[in-house]
Parts: sequence; structure tokens; C-alpha cells
Amino acid sequence: MPSPAKPFHAAALFALALLAGCAGREPDSAAPAPQPQVEQPVTRTEQDQLRQQAQRGDLDSQFQLGSSYFVGQPEKNLKQAEYWWKQAADKGHAMAAVSLAYLYTGRDAPEFANQQGMLKYLNQSAAAGNPMAQHVLGNLYRRGEGSVPRDPDQAQRLYQSACRQRYEPSCMALGGQ
Repeated sequence: MPSPAKPFHAAALFALALLAGCAGREPDSAAPAPQPQVEQPVTRTEQDQLRQQAQRGDLDSQFQLGSSYFVGQPEKNLKQAEYWWKQAADKGHAMAAVSLAYLYTGRDAPEFANQQGMLKYLNQSAAAGNPMAQHVLGNLYRRGEGSVPRDPDQAQRLYQSACRQRYEPSCMALGGQ
């Protein structure tokens, strides 16, 4: 059976790109967000198998299961997305942490807005070396947004770390400072 990870991975990357774009966007920019490209639907059987692995504690399965619920494959359930991402993030899964940070922005569902949680998981993912999380956090420090103090030096350190990992938006941000 082909792994259901590919559609989840694409969906998670979309959410992360949206988080990076929103945090990096100047307030007056109104560029539309791209739509996620989920390559193949996930069947209930595949999701059941993923759930079994997630319940056994497999962090990647927990992340993928949360992502499947986030994009609605086979059903959209943000409470379940939050639950499974939190399971993986609290055990150190950097992609789950940044995905949870995105959910907590409240952009997709205002009832999930949680500024403190967003910063907690964004910091956790950045500290684990996730370049997108480092970039987003750098943007917050650069502008002093989201209860993050304005600190251009910290922003530059975060951009440098992400740029060393070839995260192009951070390399561009360093060139524009």
C-alpha cells in the first residue's frame, strides 16, 4: 500500500508556507494565499492504519494524522488535528510544533486563536532547528509583533540560522536589512 504521508506532507507544507507568508507579510499586502495541493485522497482504511500507529506513539504518524484532519482527508476535524499535532509536538516533533503554531494563529478557525500557544510551539520548532519556524519568529522579532519584543539582532540571528539551512526567504530578509 502506498504511504499516505505524501498528501499530508504537502498539506503541512502549505500550512507552514501560509504561516511564513502571513508572518512575513507587510500589513498592507493582500496577496491571495495559494490553495493546498493534496495529491491523492486518503481512505478511511489508510487513516485507520495511521491512527493505530499514532496510538502506539509513532511521532510521524501522529503528525500525519493531525495533518489529515487539518486538510479534511477523509474528514476535516480541527480538534483532532490539534490533538494529534499536540501529541507529536509535545514529544519534540518540529513539524507538528510549527503546524500547531499555525493552527493557533486562528487564521483558519478563530476559535483556535491562542497567541501564547502559537509562540510556545513556534519557539519550540525554531529551537529544534526548523528553518521556517526560525524565519517566522525572526519576522515577529523584526517588527515586534504578537507580544514579541522588537529585537532586530534576534531577528537577524534567526534569519542567519534559517539561511544557513538554505531557507531562501530568510536569505532574502538578510539581504534586505
